[in-house]
Amino acid sequence: MLAAADGTTLPSGPHSNERKAELTKANISGFGALLAAPVVVMAGVVVHPTLSDEAADRAAAIANHRGAVIAGLTLQTISIVLLMGGIIWLALAVARHAPGLAVAGGILGVLGSLVVLFENGVAAAMPSVVRGLNSAQATAALHRIDSSAAVSALEPVSILGDIGLALLGIAVVRAGASRLTGAAIVVGALGEGAGFATGTKAVVVIAFAILFLGLLDAVRTLVGRPARGVPATVAVEY
Repeated sequence: MLAAADGTTLPSGPHSNERKAELTKANISGFGALLAAPVVVMAGVVVHPTLSDEAADRAAAIANHRGAVIAGLTLQTISIVLLMGGIIWLALAVARHAPGLAVAGGILGVLGSLVVLFENGVAAAMPSVVRGLNSAQATAALHRIDSSAAVSALEPVSILGDIGLALLGIAVVRAGASRLTGAAIVVGALGEGAGFATGTKAVVVIAFAILFLGLLDAVRTLVGRPARGVPATVAVEY
């Protein structure tokens, strides 16, 4: 028989090896997405000319560095999709040990990520919107987009993603990771939110680097070895 990470029993027999292989692939896909997300977003932030919310700064960036703007937004969008998959995996991995935090962190993390994905979609359309406009016209057009009801209403909600990831950082500690690992996830999640809010590239990159280190150790704890008597998240045969 097989015992999965959540305590469920899996049947043994001719298909047991296939089932174990499926579980292994799911684990690799989940924590692979979780670890890839911070790396991809750091690349996107570095490539993008500006993180400023000012319409004039965005218009200037599009006019002078159109390719870099598109590349940066593309990488950031990819990172959000990866992060959502990683958050779901992480929430499931710690659900047995901290169910309340896992549910809250998973829901808030995915919800906040969806909001950011919408914002990135709006930003990705901006180069096309201002094509052919002069600087003043482009600035006015971007200001109208930023001031629209949908963008203005959803912008504060994006912080829920940072809070959700921070809650999962606490849950990771309850699942057997060190407090330093949990602190790195919390600091990284909240720090990158502060960096984006202030438009400070250095803060965003440093925060995501800290977050990556915390997530890396969390994955090692959850997948690579049992910690503090906690069963590993991969299936085992008995």
